[in-house]
Amino acid sequence: MERPGSILTAALALAAAATAELRAADVYLGESLRQLGATVLPAQKGDRAGSERHGGAGKPTLYAERDRDHVLVDGVKVMLSEPVGLLKGRLTVARVDYDKVLVPLFWRTAERKAVRRIMLDPGHGGNDPGKQHAKYNEKTVAFDTAVRVKAALEQQGFEVLLTRSKDASLDLPARPALAGKFAADLFVSIHYNSAGTNDTTSEGIETYCLTPPGTRSTNVAKGKADVSAEPGNRFDARNLQLAWCVQRQLLARTRGEDRGVRRARFAVLRTLPCPGILIEGGFVSSRREGALIGTPVYRQQVAEAIAAGIAEYARAVQPAGR
Repeated sequence: MERPGSILTAALALAAAATAELRAADVYLGESLRQLGATVLPAQKGDRAGSERHGGAGKPTLYAERDRDHVLVDGVKVMLSEPVGLLKGRLTVARVDYDKVLVPLFWRTAERKAVRRIMLDPGHGGNDPGKQHAKYNEKTVAFDTAVRVKAALEQQGFEVLLTRSKDASLDLPARPALAGKFAADLFVSIHYNSAGTNDTTSEGIETYCLTPPGTRSTNVAKGKADVSAEPGNRFDARNLQLAWCVQRQLLARTRGEDRGVRRARFAVLRTLPCPGILIEGGFVSSRREGALIGTPVYRQQVAEAIAAGIAEYARAVQPAGR
C-alpha cells in the first residue's frame, strides 16, 4: 500500500503539471471564441483529429491544431506567441493570444477612426540597395511597387504620401517620424525578402505587425529579443487587423505561399504614431519568385493586393454613419 505522503506528492506533482500547462496556454479556445460570438463549426475533409474549427455569421472562420505555432483565420496563417495547447481534451491558447489575436479579429471593439491619409514606405534607397537579385535590387522594386500602390489607393479617394519620392537614403527612425509629421492614419512599409546563402527555393509572402509587449518576436534571430512595450503598441489591435486584411488580399491575388501574419520589433514599426505594418512581398533569392518580382505584371498584382487590403481595413474601422 502506498503511503499517504507519496499519494500527496503525486497529487501535487499532477497539480503542478496542470498549472504549468495552464500558464503556457491558459484559456480554452472554444470558450474564448464563443464569448466573441463564434460557434463550433463541423469538421471539413482534411481536418486533423483533435483539431477545432470555429466561426459563424459575420465572423471569420478559425482552424486550429494542437502544438501548431499558428492558427488559420479565413485560411490565412496568423502566428501565435505560444503554440496551441491541449487540456482535458480541449484546445487552448495563451491568454496574450486571446487578447492580441482573437479579440481584434473576432470582436473589433477598437475605437473606429476614418482612414484618409496613408504613408507608404518603400524600403531601403540611396546607398542602401536592400536585397540583391542578378537583374535588380530590392530598393528599386520596392519603390516601383509603392508607386503602384499609391496610384491604386488614390483612385479610391485616399490621400497617399511616400517616405521617399526618389532613390535617396533615409534613416530608419525618420520613416515613422514622417508618419507623425504628416498626421498619417496608416503606415505601410514595402519590402521584398531573401533567404540564406545558396537557398533558391524558399518563397512566400509575410506581413509583419509590431510584437505585443511581453511576447517574443516571430523573427527573434533578426529583431529585438526583449519583451518591452513600444509606442507603436498603442495600436496592437489595429496593427493585427491591418496585417491580416493585407495578407489575405496578397495571397488571394498572387497565389503566393502563405508565410503568415508575423510579429517583429522592426525599427519602422516601434515608434509609429498610427497603425502600421511591414510587408515582405516575396523572395528575390528564389529562382522562380525572384523572376516574378522582376516583372511589372507581378508587382502590379502585389500593389493592387496591398491597396485592396488597406481599403478592406478602412471599411472595417470606418465610423458609423459615414
